[in-house]
Amino acid sequence: MRMNARELNCHKICEALRLPTRVRILQELIKAYPNRLTISKLQEITSEPRMTIWFHINKLRESNLVELDGSRRGFRAATRALTIRLNGNGIRLEETE
Repeated sequence: MRMNARELNCHKICEALRLPTRVRILQELIKAYPNRLTISKLQEITSEPRMTIWFHINKLRESNLVELDGSRRGFRAATRALTIRLNGNGIRLEETE
């Protein structure tokens, strides 16, 4: 069975949130929203190595949960809200602005 774009996005979100470090990074970005956090600040908060933070941020960006702030000075949680609905037919992802 071929997945459509929304199912693929939902898959990426689930994949991105499967590791506790990524969830923690996203939680910190949500707490700081609408402000941004730099890699250095996230490193300070999580005590993870810089390259590890970059790796996890990239996974969160691929799933559209995190975005690079326009000023290129840090990252923030995505501005659009995502709602995941579970039902008897599987998982459906809805975007709201």
